[in-house]
Amino acid sequence: MKKVLVLLMVLGLAAGLLAVTGCGDDKTTVKTPAGDVTVEEDGGEITFEGEDGDVSYEFTDEAPSEAQLGAPIYPDAEYVPGSGGTVSGSSEEGDFATAGAEFTTSDSFEDVLDFYAGELGEPTYQDTTMGEATWMIDMDEESFTVVTISEEGGEVLITIGRMSGDMAQ
Repeated sequence: MKKVLVLLMVLGLAAGLLAVTGCGDDKTTVKTPAGDVTVEEDGGEITFEGEDGDVSYEFTDEAPSEAQLGAPIYPDAEYVPGSGGTVSGSSEEGDFATAGAEFTTSDSFEDVLDFYAGELGEPTYQDTTMGEATWMIDMDEESFTVVTISEEGGEVLITIGRMSGDMAQ
């Protein structure tokens, strides 16, 4: 689990650095408590060069597919623009990929809950008073997927995220 948290922090750093460096070709050195990191951005690919080796990431901000997410997308749900995308990376430790997105539907919470219960089984966590349910599926050393549904503002928000690859090292 510690490795997963580190990967999530690195992905957050990568997204922040992508925003800082912009969308063109660029090379920047960032001073961190762990040492200097050189960030080179070329289109949708970022390479971090640090004392512990190089790590490369490739970003897309388009809606991921069901295959990339590792879970079904609720029928006729609408992708929330800018809410997701995919990141793939490689380093000396191995390769990994993440995908995530948010979707909305005007269907009832119960209908969405029934759909996902039929597809994924009973939720791992459910709070019917708050209108929330979460499934944690395919959790092992190589991947995990989380699906959360929640009632928000008269709609149901569906959040799906997946990490896969060399996470157990």
